[in-house]
Amino acid sequence: MLKQISIQNFVLIKELKLDFSKGLSVITGETGAGKSILLDALQLLLGGRADVSVIRKGEKKCVIEGVFRLTKDLQPLFKQYDVDFEEDTLLRREIGENGKSRSFANDTPVTLPFLKAIAQSVVDIHSQHAFLSLKSSGFLVNILDGLAGNEKILKVYSENLQHYKALVKQLEQEEVAVKLIKENLDYWKFKFNEIEAANLQVGEEESVEKELKIAENSGEVRERLDRVLNHLSADNSAVDRLMSAEVEFEKLERLTGGFAVFIERLKALRIETEDVASEVENLTHSMHFDKSKLHELQDRQSVIYSLLKKYNFVSAKDLLDEAADLQSKIDAASYSEENIEAMRKKKEVLHKTLTDQALQLSKFRKKAAPILVKQIVDLLSQLKMPKARVEVDLCFSNTAAFGEGGQDKPILMFSANPGEDMKAIEDAASGGELSRVMLAVKSCMVQHFTLPTIIFDEIDTGVSGEVAHKMGLVLQEMGKSMQVIAISHLPQIASKAQQHYRVEKTVVGGATASKVYLLNKEQRIEEIAQMLSGDKLTKKSLENAKELLGLV
Repeated sequence: MLKQISIQNFVLIKELKLDFSKGLSVITGETGAGKSILLDALQLLLGGRADVSVIRKGEKKCVIEGVFRLTKDLQPLFKQYDVDFEEDTLLRREIGENGKSRSFANDTPVTLPFLKAIAQSVVDIHSQHAFLSLKSSGFLVNILDGLAGNEKILKVYSENLQHYKALVKQLEQEEVAVKLIKENLDYWKFKFNEIEAANLQVGEEESVEKELKIAENSGEVRERLDRVLNHLSADNSAVDRLMSAEVEFEKLERLTGGFAVFIERLKALRIETEDVASEVENLTHSMHFDKSKLHELQDRQSVIYSLLKKYNFVSAKDLLDEAADLQSKIDAASYSEENIEAMRKKKEVLHKTLTDQALQLSKFRKKAAPILVKQIVDLLSQLKMPKARVEVDLCFSNTAAFGEGGQDKPILMFSANPGEDMKAIEDAASGGELSRVMLAVKSCMVQHFTLPTIIFDEIDTGVSGEVAHKMGLVLQEMGKSMQVIAISHLPQIASKAQQHYRVEKTVVGGATASKVYLLNKEQRIEEIAQMLSGDKLTKKSLENAKELLGLV
C-alpha cells in the first residue's frame, strides 16, 4: 500500500507531503484546483513518461518520493534487478531541467522497467479515460484468469511462448543465412571443384618453374655438364692430377716421412671430386627432355598461374587453403539445411503445444465468464441498473497469433435496457453507465487479485444522487480489504471515506500553487456541506453533511 507521498516543484505543487492509511481515502476540491496532479505525480513516480514541462515554473528540478509497504513475495523482483528489498520501500524520481530523469529505490539507482514492474504489483490506477480498458482484451483476460485460477497453466504457456518466439526469430535468421548461402553455393562448388581438379601441391609453382627453365635450356645445360664431366674425370682430368700428386707425396713419405697429412687431404679431395663427377654423370643422363615433356611442364605452369591470377592468390598453398575453406562452407550449408529442418519440426511441435494450451485457457475462461458476468450484473443492480445485461464474448481463434494470454480476444458486451441489442461496451454505454460498469468490473477484479492499492480518478463521472450513494458504498466495501483512494466531486462518495483530503489552489506573490491537507471532523463537515450547496454554507447543508457522515 501507499504510505506516504512527497512532492517538490511538480506543476502547481511547490512542496507537499501526505500520509495515507488503509481503507477508503477521498480527495476533493474545486475544478482546476489540482486534484489530478497527485495522480499524475504518482504515475510519474511509478515509471510514467518524464517531461520537463512538469517542473514548476522557475525551478530547476522536481522530485517525487513515495513510501510503499510491500509484501515479501516481491523479493524475487528486487533480486532480479539487484535492489535491496525492504518492507517499507522508498521510491524516488527526479526530473532535471535538461529533461533527464533519475530513479531510485531505497537509494539504489534503478531503471524505469523496475518501477513499472513494481507498479503492476502494488497499485492499480483508474484515470479519467480508464474506461477504454473495458474494450482491452488483455484487461478482460486478466480478470477471467483470476477467476479461473489459470496461474499455473499461464506460467507454462508463457514459458513456451517465449521459447516459441525465440525459435521463430532464430529460424528466420537461419533461413536468411541459408538463402544467402544458396545464392553462393553453386559458385563455391564450381571454385572448389576447379581448384580440386588441379591436384595442386604446396610449393609446386616453384618446382615447376625450375624444371621448366631446365627443360627450355636442356641443350646448353647438357653441353656444359659434359664439359664439367670432362674436366673432372677424363684423361689428365682433375681426378688424374690429384691421383698423381697423391702418388708423389707417398714417395716423399717413404723417403723422409712427414707428408702423411698431405696424403690424407689429397685423398679426401680426390674422393670428393670423384663423387661430384659421378653425380654430374647421373645428372647428364637425366637431361633427356623431349618436346612432350616440355609441353607438359608448360601446360602445368599455365594451369597453376591461371588459377593464381583468376582468384588473386600468390601461391599454390593459398589456393589449397581456399579450397579447404570452401569445403567447410559447403559442408556447413548442408548442416544448415538439416538444422533448419530440425528447427521447423520443433516449431511445429511448440505451435501445437501452444495451440492446445491456448484452447485449454479459453475453456477455463469460458467457464469463468458467467461468474464474472453475474458479479458485474449484481453490482450494477445495486448501482441502480437492474435491467442491465452483460456478456463476455471470448472471440477465440485457433488461427490467430499467440498473444501473452493465448488466442482469446474477449469483448465485453452490454445492454442497459430491455429490448436493446447487445453491443461492445464502448458503443452501448453512456458516460454514467460506463462509470458504473467500470466500478463493477474493478470491484470484481480486486476480489481475485492481491493488489494492495487502487486509485480512482473521478470514477463518479456522469452519476449523482442515489447512484452516487451506492457507488460510495461499493468503494467503502472495497476499502475493507485494500487501500482505496478516490478523487471525487460528489459528497455522497466523499462521505463514505475514512480519510478526507482537500485540494486548494492559492496565489502567493503572483505564483499559483496547489496544496493538499487532511481534513479534521469539523473541516470535513464544512467541505461536504459546500459540495452539497456551493460556496455559501447554510444550516441546512451542514445538517445534510452531518447526516451523510452519519453524525446525526
